[in-house]
Amino acid sequence: MHHDAATEVLKKHGKSFHFARLFLETDTGNAAARLYRFCRLIDDIADETPDKNQARSQLEIIKQDIIANSATHPIVQDFLLLCREYSIDPHHGITLITGVLQDLDPVALSSYNDLLNYAFRVAGVVGLMMAPILGSNRHGHVFAIDLGIAMQFTNIARDVLEDAQMSRRYLPASWVEDMTVTQLLSPTEQQQAIVKQAIARLLNTAEIFYTSGISGLYYLHPRNRKAIAVAAYLYREIGRKLMHRHCDYLKGRVSISYTRKCTLAVKALVDMRFTKMARELPQHEQTLHRLLIIPSAEDYHHHV
Repeated sequence: MHHDAATEVLKKHGKSFHFARLFLETDTGNAAARLYRFCRLIDDIADETPDKNQARSQLEIIKQDIIANSATHPIVQDFLLLCREYSIDPHHGITLITGVLQDLDPVALSSYNDLLNYAFRVAGVVGLMMAPILGSNRHGHVFAIDLGIAMQFTNIARDVLEDAQMSRRYLPASWVEDMTVTQLLSPTEQQQAIVKQAIARLLNTAEIFYTSGISGLYYLHPRNRKAIAVAAYLYREIGRKLMHRHCDYLKGRVSISYTRKCTLAVKALVDMRFTKMARELPQHEQTLHRLLIIPSAEDYHHHV
């Protein structure tokens, strides 16, 4: 797969990650961009294919290709090659597809359990796939999951309005009194207050996962810690900015200026150098994964 093509996809769609990539060595950055391109392909099939049945069929074909370890689509071929190069379990790609398939139907999650497992499938598993690329050993994988989940929680909090416009409500029913997407789009004053409270709750939960994920930088190759610290700081800032404006989701999407990104990058690098970040062996908080369902390769062969 041509590295420039993968980089262009990252530059266009993953601005925070493209910025953080500046701190990676060339080979590692190229590999990260190749993984991102595969993940973007899966997202785009789900989001941009007008016929949802066609999208479902395309994703099912990719799932079967991964199981067979053979594909005709060049991006899927490159993903399988990347998995061989970095000893990534290719079945993580199936977990990602399983999560994205949920978005083909109207979404209305019931519980925090549902939210957590959705976030794992579409983002935590991306952390699992990135970990070997970044030089992490297996002890770091639980922390990689946490950073992915934290970032997905930030995404969900930021995109409540946009998601509602696509008939998706990721905030658990138990947090928002089972509000419909129509109510999210045109809430009463009381309903708006309930949604703001739910967004704040999600962002506070994300902070716990960010803290865990960032502590896991210890397990990365020292050359790669800076880039992931920068990415984490940039993403976490989106949630903090949203909190600063009292989680008013009706004002539209929060974004971070280039100047602010530079400031946060400097802060991340300073913290890496002068604090205990990534210098102490971290202990993972097991309760964070108590509700997670992490499939094995055997699960896919028997149940897909």
